[in-house]
Amino acid sequence: MQMQENSKKFIVIHPILIALFPVLLVYSQNIHLILIQGIIFPILIILGITIVIWASIRFVLKNTRKSALLTSLYVFLFFSYGIIFKILESNVTEEYFSLIHALLLITYTSLVIFITYYVVKTRRNFSYVTSTTNVVSIILLSLIFFNITAYNFENFSSFNDETYEPIIVENNLGSLPDIYYIVLDEYAPLRTLNTVYDYDNSDFVKFLQERGFFVTKNSHSNYAQTFLATASTLNMKNVNFLSDIVGKESLDQRIPYEMISNNIVMKNFKGIGYEIYNFDSGWWGTRNLQISDVNLCSKNQNMDFHTLYKLKETSILRVFDVFIKDPSAKIFHQERRDRILCQFDDITKIKDGTEKPVFVFMHVMAPHDPYVFGPDGEEVNYKYTFGPTGNAYLDPSEEKIAYINQLTYLTKILEETIESLQENSDSAPVIIIQSDTGPNIGLSDATTELQQTSRMSIFNAYYFPNEEYDLLYDDITPVNSFRVVFDSQFQTNYGVVEDKIFFSTYEKPYTLIELNDLQILN
Repeated sequence: MQMQENSKKFIVIHPILIALFPVLLVYSQNIHLILIQGIIFPILIILGITIVIWASIRFVLKNTRKSALLTSLYVFLFFSYGIIFKILESNVTEEYFSLIHALLLITYTSLVIFITYYVVKTRRNFSYVTSTTNVVSIILLSLIFFNITAYNFENFSSFNDETYEPIIVENNLGSLPDIYYIVLDEYAPLRTLNTVYDYDNSDFVKFLQERGFFVTKNSHSNYAQTFLATASTLNMKNVNFLSDIVGKESLDQRIPYEMISNNIVMKNFKGIGYEIYNFDSGWWGTRNLQISDVNLCSKNQNMDFHTLYKLKETSILRVFDVFIKDPSAKIFHQERRDRILCQFDDITKIKDGTEKPVFVFMHVMAPHDPYVFGPDGEEVNYKYTFGPTGNAYLDPSEEKIAYINQLTYLTKILEETIESLQENSDSAPVIIIQSDTGPNIGLSDATTELQQTSRMSIFNAYYFPNEEYDLLYDDITPVNSFRVVFDSQFQTNYGVVEDKIFFSTYEKPYTLIELNDLQILN
């Protein structure tokens, strides 16, 4: 932006640069989780508000430099509050948080009043201050861009997946069954629910069995992290080779995202005439798959709530978490509730709009936190839990209750969905209900073995139209799920690969530890 004052040309750009800084900082700190399109909406919003503030102050003061400096000050203070608070809170106990907020509010308010009064009343033209602020803001943004560029350079990987060979099906198009693949994030199997949560979910298993499902008794995920597990399942192969491509210490998820977005399973179905439907889960890995024909429940497709939440945590809005019970949680809660309800509502309507066979992939981000449903679907008032590692901000006993309540409601609407899909389809569909991983338990007395067992143990159920399950077995892992589907329902010859289980942590997702101790599998 170019402004002119006192017949002297002078560039004033620092309000725009300072407005860009918090969004790009959040992106650089979470670049392994957030796709670049996730920051477009926040940038537009913050830039728009900044320009309006700048224009309003300039209209009052009739001075470009003063209005620019005040605008930069306000934006800087607004987005620095949460960062300063985080530094201070790390050195004290929670009982002092309110005091810290009070002191910061007094300090920030005093700064705003004093500096605003000085800038308005002084006769200085602020040319030196403006040029210095320009330079500082350019340097800060340059450092952010350097970090982003360095990360992309260090994590650049030339990845070409193996040549795709389409399957051949002799059946006519009309005889192909619709296929529904429903992934429930961190939905625990019977054993984990009984052992860890003291909860009996056997009625759900009986419900499925009575409707012709094969429910496995000892299934485990191939990988502990969702992005690896999903990439493995939808490409019907182990993905350990990614550790060699991106490095064992890497956090980068872009190659698995690419493998999910253009996966072999959907390519197979698309190649034989299926329409591919994907539901926007709210997680970048399964939001908008390139190979899908239709992406449903994606009204907020260009809005990343992870980014918005992190921006809120860096801003002065964080003060409301103490004096008003996390008011922003209601917005995030409602978005998550609406998305999940949309998924279960729309999945039963897909066949109303097409006569072609369909493959439907629905990744439901529940019963994984945030906890937004009570046992009957009612709204709950838990703090929004969307930490970078997925850790809840609840004590273990409260989280256990919240998890079970959300799982209970999810199970209810899942049963209704299954009944609708089976009873309202012209021909019996294939249905797979599977969790990506088990829950990440946070009990202080949990052994490493129990934590690994809980994380790797999954719920896994299959319904085939002919109810012939000769190729299925109780300890099948997801890498073989669609191998069995293709071989049993489409007469292919994929066969199965060895069922292997690889544990890793969120901090080092590519440092894979194979679990082959029978104690963890029994």
